[in-house]
Amino acid sequence: MNKINFFALGGLDENGKNSYVLEINEKLYVINSGTKVPINSHNGIDTLICNYDYLEKRSKDIEGLFITDVKNETFSAVPWLLMKIPNLKIYTSAFNRIVLLDRISKYNIDNKNYEVKTISMPLKINDVVITPFDVAGGLPGQIGLNFEYSEGNIIFMTNFVDGDLGPYGKTDVNQINSIINNGKKLQLLILDSGHSNYPGRSIDKLWISKKIEYKFKDTPNNKRIIIGLYDEDMITAHEILVLAKRYNRPVVTYGRNYSQFINLVSKINPGLQLPEFIDYRLANETTNAVILVTGAIERLYLRFIRIASNNDVYLKLRPDDAVIVIAPPVNGLEVNYALTLDEIARQTPNLIELSSDQYYACNPAKEDIYNIIKVFKPKYFIPIQGLYRYLVVAAHIARAAGMNFNNCIVLQNGKVAEFVNNELVSQKHGIKNVGDTIIDGFGIGDISQEVINERENLARDGVIALSTLIDFKTKKPMGQLHISSYGIITKDNKDKITEIVNDLFSKEFSNKETSEIDLKQIQEKLRKSIKRKIYKVLNKEPMIVITLYEI
Repeated sequence: MNKINFFALGGLDENGKNSYVLEINEKLYVINSGTKVPINSHNGIDTLICNYDYLEKRSKDIEGLFITDVKNETFSAVPWLLMKIPNLKIYTSAFNRIVLLDRISKYNIDNKNYEVKTISMPLKINDVVITPFDVAGGLPGQIGLNFEYSEGNIIFMTNFVDGDLGPYGKTDVNQINSIINNGKKLQLLILDSGHSNYPGRSIDKLWISKKIEYKFKDTPNNKRIIIGLYDEDMITAHEILVLAKRYNRPVVTYGRNYSQFINLVSKINPGLQLPEFIDYRLANETTNAVILVTGAIERLYLRFIRIASNNDVYLKLRPDDAVIVIAPPVNGLEVNYALTLDEIARQTPNLIELSSDQYYACNPAKEDIYNIIKVFKPKYFIPIQGLYRYLVVAAHIARAAGMNFNNCIVLQNGKVAEFVNNELVSQKHGIKNVGDTIIDGFGIGDISQEVINERENLARDGVIALSTLIDFKTKKPMGQLHISSYGIITKDNKDKITEIVNDLFSKEFSNKETSEIDLKQIQEKLRKSIKRKIYKVLNKEPMIVITLYEI
């Protein structure tokens, strides 16, 4: 009898912190360990990672961590996982290993007994054979994985496009078919489906040269071209490097991660024809450079806002700069994206953007998902890595490709798909303690969820602070109530709010004997009544802070 479980610690119904667990006969194979940038990162939260309590409790059952690529959403939480689990063995490609070791080196990890191994050939662990295969993606070195066990195969593929991207890999379905052509059926296909609502094939919308080359032709040689894109979209950045060389323009890379990536790619592929590179500290002194401003998701927008607001040390926008933004927002960051474009437009009118219908990232789109399922013909299909509604769309795509809809399994984080003898027996069970762990700086869990909620509330609805002196003997207020606020009181509503607060405050003390007054009870009651009353009037729920000084 074989028993297989699959579940996610993160990455389902969300964008980021992708981490998945494949359990084969009570042994755990962990796939990826990524981070997530909070949508409201202005609340002071740097990063979100998965809750690893489950893995910590079952650390003796973990056979290895398998990293498919080095996007932040895939691998960046590995250092924190190493802090939790000693003696962890990590398997990945040669390119990914270099990037991963560099990432780990930035953290003071007490446990030094972990191993990071290159996997390029089939690897047998217990009775499971794990075979890596190349896929085409935004970075070099990306891999998919096949887990062959006694009675079948399980394929895992993420962050890829169907096609050939040269130095950035090739997704060869014939090669993958040869791997699973071992006399055993493909029982389960686990596939990146976060872009299932994008029509067509990703590779057809990946190329940007034809869409932006006119800017290289039209921009005078003594003017700059500034391009914003995600630092992990190296295939897109490579097209820009080709254009820069074609038009004899030097390049400034303004983003640490991308600079590291391009240096590594240059070493691996010394034959690449690359343009001249200029130090980023000279960005303001150049007149004809292509300046690549890169960053991860929201941080790219924040970097551009800093530059457009003249708050950046080395790069300031000029009215004659040509700016191209190739960074469509992920769900939830549309407002941040719009604000970024507005700030750039205030500095230069020469701005173009490639929206999500013009440019696709390196994730399978609708037709890619359909074709992969059609070719591999899995018995079961689990869509992963994206918002829930897009995972549902992927399940319908699988049905259109000929699958039994009952065998298309859409999960939430923590919910377990249980298989016994290659038959699905349950989706009802789940693991405990699944959710976000908050990273503030390098620390783990320094801030509670309650603090996050308070910060979001402050950002959205503001705060009202009340203070007054209380007579220690009579428990009655001495003098006037002092009211201060942030983010809610304006000239138009000041009188109304003051009237509401003073009225409710006075009622709590009027016609009461000293023995009837409980200050703590009054504070709690006022918080609720003031918030409720203001909500009815202004449709806002500010935080209410009440300080009563007894003298």
